[in-house]
Amino acid sequence: MNEKPYRVHVIVDPRFGQRLLEMPENEPIWIADTETNHLAYKAAGKERIPKSHLVGLSSFKVDPYLSPADWLISILETIDLHHGEMSHNPSWSVINVIGIRWTQKVQEELRKFGFEKYEDSPEGFTARKRSVNEPD
Repeated sequence: MNEKPYRVHVIVDPRFGQRLLEMPENEPIWIADTETNHLAYKAAGKERIPKSHLVGLSSFKVDPYLSPADWLISILETIDLHHGEMSHNPSWSVINVIGIRWTQKVQEELRKFGFEKYEDSPEGFTARKRSVNEPD
């Protein structure tokens, strides 16, 4: 499969804040709606005008009593609705997660969406579907 990888960023770091402005503008970004992130999301939304419905910023409500890993797991189905095979859009093939490390629980949930390979990153991990060959 030689499709260009379609990357979705998911930020579950509750204090990511203004670093949101450093994220790519041409890829979809989902960010946990915490107090710090909410302010940055509102500011970034005023500065960034998406070029298409496939990119841009989205925030999602989180339960402060749950862990950031649980936040990620809770939003996966929604992301898949927007960026998965049934969305009539290019299907997400790479997920870049910021704010947690790869765990067995996360692996089991991501595997349900076809993600089988992963690598750690300084702030989290990147997972890929088996068919994705992406140069680093």
